[in-house]
Amino acid sequence: MANVNISVFTPSRGKRVRKGIANAFLGLLVIAVGVGYLGNYLDFCPWQNFTLFFPGWGSLFLIVPALYFFIRRPTSIFWPVIFLVGVLILLSNQQNFEFGKAAAIVLAVAIIFVGLRILLSPLFRRVKRRKREKFSTVTTHADGANTYSVRFGERTVVVDGQAFSSATLNAAFGQLNLDLRGALIEDPAVIDARCSFGEIDILLPPDVKVELNPSAAFGEVSNRHTDSSDPTAPTLYINADCSFGEISIK
Repeated sequence: MANVNISVFTPSRGKRVRKGIANAFLGLLVIAVGVGYLGNYLDFCPWQNFTLFFPGWGSLFLIVPALYFFIRRPTSIFWPVIFLVGVLILLSNQQNFEFGKAAAIVLAVAIIFVGLRILLSPLFRRVKRRKREKFSTVTTHADGANTYSVRFGERTVVVDGQAFSSATLNAAFGQLNLDLRGALIEDPAVIDARCSFGEIDILLPPDVKVELNPSAAFGEVSNRHTDSSDPTAPTLYINADCSFGEISIK
């Protein structure tokens, strides 16, 4: 068993607030669905035929996760795009909206969003510069092949000054951060990352090469890491499987 330094991430106040708002949105939405169905059987409720299976109901699988994660990460471009695609599908299934009309509405909203991004870009840059991450370090024991999972929460794992050979990352309705910038990457090393309705960030040192095997369904896998030009640099193989979420390699 090897000693691995794991840092427990304490999110900034702004991130905690956004997470709370997003969770409140999701919780209230679930309650609203329950109340809607309950109202079908109560005479004093003004509705009697509530159902989720309306024309275009499948678009909710895009719209709801997009809104949830956009609240948590308002600087993201990916989730607004997913939201607009969901709205396009929803409108195109309504009797009063032909596909061309729905597409025109979505395009107009997209143009407005781009304009807002341009106007607010200085604010987004200041937010990124002011972002601070506070860590309280604890030490635990783990073997060479570590599994880190997040369900409806947030976690950051920092491997510092230790050899790293492999890890399995799982995130569902949460955020998982793996910081390997201070790790000694073995050659070869492997990461299996699986993300469903969540986010995974993998931070790497500059002296490694990345071989990425991505698979995404209504999700995004991005590799922003600049590979080392040293032919002797270790290679890190990353298998990324993402659905309704984001996996970022930096």
